[in-house]
Amino acid sequence: MSVTVHVWFDYICPFSLIARKLLTEAVAGRDVTCVWHPFETNPHCVEEAGEYPPGAWNRLVTPLAARYDVPLAGAPQNPLRRARLAFVGYQYALDCGAGQAYNDRLFTAYYYQWRDISDPVELTRLAADAGLDPGRFRDAVLSPRYTRRHLDALDHARDQEAITGVPVISVAGERLDGFHGVPEPALLAKALDGAAG
Repeated sequence: MSVTVHVWFDYICPFSLIARKLLTEAVAGRDVTCVWHPFETNPHCVEEAGEYPPGAWNRLVTPLAARYDVPLAGAPQNPLRRARLAFVGYQYALDCGAGQAYNDRLFTAYYYQWRDISDPVELTRLAADAGLDPGRFRDAVLSPRYTRRHLDALDHARDQEAITGVPVISVAGERLDGFHGVPEPALLAKALDGAAG
């Protein structure tokens, strides 16, 4: 039986990166459809999403990443840039059937190449790397249509799904708990097995 997994994530959340790797490994070889939902953790900031709290990266992120074999070069440069434009681009990528390729490219660019995913010029280059037409992508991320779609997705996540932080993973309607939203691999596998019946 096919299983649907819903995942709420933020490109600038390192726990989303870790959960993404664990989920990718857990669903390999299974009949699973993953639906990725963008969720800005700081949607009301103007340009910058702030900074990681002092020491949080070394105290929380680095040990968890090492535990699950997720290589990280270090904390992203401060100040953290907001991911709004990247998420607007994601909505367009979904329309083009390139959501996964786009997400792969943005996570790699942000965490391993220190690329600024809030810059429209840089974001257009990354979208092209993911197979999207640069001109059409640029027009889409600057259009009210895709901005509205992203804002509607945010409203739905907050109001209908009660999402307040990321990552959140839901397997067949059951939310999985974990350290900063990252579930243990055994718990994830158990939920997938149970949902497959």
